Amino acid sequence: MSSSDPASRLLLLMRHGKAENSSGQIDHERPLAERGKSQARLVGEYLAAQNVRVSRVLVSDSTRTEETWEAVRSQMPDFDGTVTEHEEIYTAGPSELLALLHSLDAQEPVVMVIGHEPTISSLTALLADDESDAGAAAQARIGMPTGAMAVLSGSLPGWDRLVEESLTLHTIVRP
Repeated sequence: MSSSDPASRLLLLMRHGKAENSSGQIDHERPLAERGKSQARLVGEYLAAQNVRVSRVLVSDSTRTEETWEAVRSQMPDFDGTVTEHEEIYTAGPSELLALLHSLDAQEPVVMVIGHEPTISSLTALLADDESDAGAAAQARIGMPTGAMAVLSGSLPGWDRLVEESLTLHTIVRP
């Protein structure tokens, strides 16, 4: 995305890729399965093919979300944005994640969040306006499959103005 409109925002909300079964492991430490790594690489390929220049990435501090970002990033050789891990994304609900987004600098036009269900789908459904793709909005209400990413955009003077129904949901990328 490259726009001359300084109020143009692109928000990418992604659920981590398919994780290994817990089999006695602490949930927070579950790694990605091979399928999850493949899903994440496909999302990275999609973003690169669409010429999306992510300026900021917020990642849950769980192993599977960190590994999801690494696999996405591996397909974006020109990435030069900022990545931060957030413990609170692991347990956050939509309102807590929205508050985290509100704290972002207005100079960050393209933001990606890699988190967990049901928060990713709930926040996607909450933010989607009436102009949103009906199929994508229905998917968000049902829930996001592993590795899926919602693509939302709109015109906002800053992330602190992000409220219910303030972005258009264009698609949900399902690798």
